[in-house]
Amino acid sequence: MSSNTYLPNGDNDRVTWMNNFNAKLPGYATALAITPAELTSVANDTTMFAYIVNLSNIYKQTAQNVVAFKNLLKHEVASAGPLGAIPGLPPIGTAPTAVPAGVFDRISKLAARIKNSSNYTSSIGQDLNIIAPTITINTATMQPTLKTNLDAGRPHIKWLKNNSDALDLYVDREDGAGFIYLGRFINPEYIDVFNLPSTAPLAQWDYKGIYVIGNSPVGLYSPVDSILVKKI
Repeated sequence: MSSNTYLPNGDNDRVTWMNNFNAKLPGYATALAITPAELTSVANDTTMFAYIVNLSNIYKQTAQNVVAFKNLLKHEVASAGPLGAIPGLPPIGTAPTAVPAGVFDRISKLAARIKNSSNYTSSIGQDLNIIAPTITINTATMQPTLKTNLDAGRPHIKWLKNNSDALDLYVDREDGAGFIYLGRFINPEYIDVFNLPSTAPLAQWDYKGIYVIGNSPVGLYSPVDSILVKKI
């Protein structure tokens, strides 16, 4: 199984990707029929996105500084010394040229057009970073990890999908039946609403699961996750 996309997931990584795309695109403008207006649009989009990501990082850091200042302000700490200046925003610079919404919509459409050009080559795609790396997933070693907590007295089981389509979930209620099948779940969580019998007001329930791709279980069963439940 493989998964691919040429755009990075993180915003900071996307800034790096856009900087490369913007810097190298003019060198292929003639061969790929990229207009001056499109080059300007890519440049403005790159500058604006980098500015906003940096601004977001500044605000996050400032918020952390303010919270730390507030915590020191609330109670006296002998070794803290003077609090110093109240944290404020550092200079954020002048905002760049405004651009419409949809920076990556525009770039994705342009990248698709580039790939359809008669002059396009794989070396151009690699230079512009518009060829997605192929990530091979070894389904034989895929293994979920369950995390079970009580939610209003009910076992609430959660897991990560990790490139799977679903998860087959099983439970052993320590009643002599062993593990029984609860179902196949697309959403990565399940609340078990089964009621304990009156003769067993307290019991340990064990859960395990296995990933599903398509219609078939794949990989390894999860480690068993246990929880103590009471009759509601």
